[in-house]
Amino acid sequence: MMNRPIAISLSPNTSKDDVALAWRLLFVHAYWKDKRILSRAAEKIALLFPGHFVSLTSSGRQALFDLLRSYNIRKGDEVIIQAFTCIAVPEPILWTGAMPMYADITKESYSYDVEDVKKKITAKTKAIIIQHTFGIPGPIEEILSLAKEHNIIVIEDCALALGTTFKGKPLGTFGDAAILSFGRDKCVSSIYGGAVITKDQNRLRILQEMQSSRPLPPKKWVAQQLFHVVLFSFVLPLYFWNNLGKIILVIAQKLHLISRAYSPEESLGKRPDHIGYSYSPALGLLLLKQLEKLDAMNKRRQEIVGRYDHELRTSEPSLKLRLAGTPLLRYPVIVDNPKDVLLDAKAQNMLLGDWYDAPLVPGSANMTNFQYEKGSCPNAEETTKHIINLPTYASLTDTQVTRVITFMNQYGNTGN
Repeated sequence: MMNRPIAISLSPNTSKDDVALAWRLLFVHAYWKDKRILSRAAEKIALLFPGHFVSLTSSGRQALFDLLRSYNIRKGDEVIIQAFTCIAVPEPILWTGAMPMYADITKESYSYDVEDVKKKITAKTKAIIIQHTFGIPGPIEEILSLAKEHNIIVIEDCALALGTTFKGKPLGTFGDAAILSFGRDKCVSSIYGGAVITKDQNRLRILQEMQSSRPLPPKKWVAQQLFHVVLFSFVLPLYFWNNLGKIILVIAQKLHLISRAYSPEESLGKRPDHIGYSYSPALGLLLLKQLEKLDAMNKRRQEIVGRYDHELRTSEPSLKLRLAGTPLLRYPVIVDNPKDVLLDAKAQNMLLGDWYDAPLVPGSANMTNFQYEKGSCPNAEETTKHIINLPTYASLTDTQVTRVITFMNQYGNTGN
């Protein structure tokens, strides 16, 4: 594998051993139906959440969909979520017939403003989903207290926080249940995949029954995901070489050699095909390979976060103090002109991140379809105008981290 450019969102976790495994799986189909692989993967994940059980799903979206249905959440119910998120969170709520109710964030935490959550609770509120944005622990204790007072279910969204702890306890073990995502740019990646974490064995049975009722994904779809791993080992080194890598990527998408993270139909609120599939054993092997490296990847993320904390010029130390030792999936920074910064970075062969440049991403999605009312979450909307994120993925070299820091420091004081 050739040297990679700095690219925060283009399969950042993939390394040589993942590519070799994906190549093998493309040609050895015996593993594609071996459900014993799924049991091994579920057991491996469960070790990270003592006293809890794991149900694997085709995606984080399916994990939330199944979990909500297991709690009998349906039409007429309300589920509180934060703005400053992606459509993968309100989608499953809408699929159940329930309504997402958006609460604002604080600019310091990128997670709930608890006072606004209080205002959004009604007699119809059945659940609160607490998102650990970028891997930053949300106000879990305050939300749990509030939920107990109103007899509301608490679901932790740990899609960006696998392996992160709070007060010595894994995130994902505080609420009634939790969801994970193994998407292409998450803490560990099998391109598609997710999981529900629950401490209720009866709920596990319900979730597993939902999975057993679904067929394995079509061979073409599995091949698309495996080829994604292989393709990016070629695309990334060539990405900035006369845009050759980007051209190859666009062609591969148009020819359906790989799939997109979100389909155009999904941005309109329609349910994607993979919601009807069970998790692929072939992708389960990719997941097992990634899980072997989780501790090392998180340790490296901690090191990079530490460097950003100490070497970036920042006017806001409060977040840094709270994040000491946290393996952030991305490092958030507030700047005056995010579009200019991202363009300047790209001119220097660096693809930095724009999570979240809209209250719901992708920004191309029609927010009305997801029941978001513009102006309802002013802190979230203001933050989207100034946020960028810096890479923390494990294969980032010290030299590359220095490049990112040097680049960012030319803008003077930045807030985070």
